[in-house]
Amino acid sequence: MKKIYIYKGFERFWHWSQALIIGFLGLTGFEIHGSYKLFGFDHAVRWHSTAAWAFLILIVFAIFWHITTGEWRQYIPTTKLLKEQFMYYIGGIFQNAPHPTNKTVYNKFNPLQRMIYLGLKILVIPIMVLTGFLYLYFHYPKFGIELDGLHSVALFHTFGAYILLAFVIAHVYLTTVTGVKPLSSIKAMITGWEEMDEAEVKKVVEEEMEVALLDIKEKFKAGAEKSDFLDEALEGVEERLGVVKRDTKFRDAIRNSGAGYFCIGRDGLYKEVNETWLKLYKYKRDEIIGKHYRLSRNEEDFKELEATVQRVLQGETINHGEVKRICKDGSIGYHTLTLSPVLINEKIECFEGFIIDTTDKHLAEKELLKKQIRIEEKLKDRKNK
Repeated sequence: MKKIYIYKGFERFWHWSQALIIGFLGLTGFEIHGSYKLFGFDHAVRWHSTAAWAFLILIVFAIFWHITTGEWRQYIPTTKLLKEQFMYYIGGIFQNAPHPTNKTVYNKFNPLQRMIYLGLKILVIPIMVLTGFLYLYFHYPKFGIELDGLHSVALFHTFGAYILLAFVIAHVYLTTVTGVKPLSSIKAMITGWEEMDEAEVKKVVEEEMEVALLDIKEKFKAGAEKSDFLDEALEGVEERLGVVKRDTKFRDAIRNSGAGYFCIGRDGLYKEVNETWLKLYKYKRDEIIGKHYRLSRNEEDFKELEATVQRVLQGETINHGEVKRICKDGSIGYHTLTLSPVLINEKIECFEGFIIDTTDKHLAEKELLKKQIRIEEKLKDRKNK
């Protein structure tokens, strides 16, 4: 198991403050309703009103935070995997079935959670706030709101309270049974760090890399002049994943992993390459930017690659497999090659890709094959004697 930083500081503060205030509102509210005696009616009314104002202030700050950080997008409803998620909750969860959706930094809620949380935010909580303030100001008709009676208001307010109570019970139950461990999800909302298995961590990293690449595309679209786009785009990945250099050396691992990035225009000229690409090809940046990609290919390899490039420029994303490269000093290397189109203003203006060095693997396999041939020849000679 590994840990990924999912929940930001204000997010955790807002969640637990909201939970405490709603809990206290429920506790005092049901006493006002006459369900039991705990604080005394007068105290319950006063504290309930104070908590209501605190809740309203928290809502204002939460709305501001969601808008300025873009976190409001987490609540956009979707029908993708909605049926699978529903079936998981009513049956799969009791059969230890795998969770149909993955929690990531940019997708913290599954389809059902999105709909339920959105419903609470735009329907249930607004109704509770509105009916609550009607209650509050009904006692001062000269200065507040005049009503014929509180019957309808009481029904709506109490109905909303029962919905919130049902939500809290279901929320706590599902939180304990869907986490890696019974209390792991609750612990994550306290510390911010979510425990995930290897497959989930891989999904998070893939998403972060996708965001980094989109960042690069935006820079090309804006006509930015800075050169090392990949490193620049990765600046925020470390923070968003919650990994720190002294613990995981995440960015060092990416930079030194043998993954080279490049971007080439429709004219075949290099627009951008990262440091790893330069090391693999043994070029300096000013020796390759603006040059045609046939520079590092012989005629036969170039024709094969050109056919693949034409498909990419038509919109395909292609894993070209292992290819041979000719380095600046004339040496030969091998790497895997993945190509994908880049859209700018809804048009494919260039293509980008990653290369993973396989030279050592290729040479090792070649030596192994030679060794196998030598062994077979010796056995053949011995058999002929």
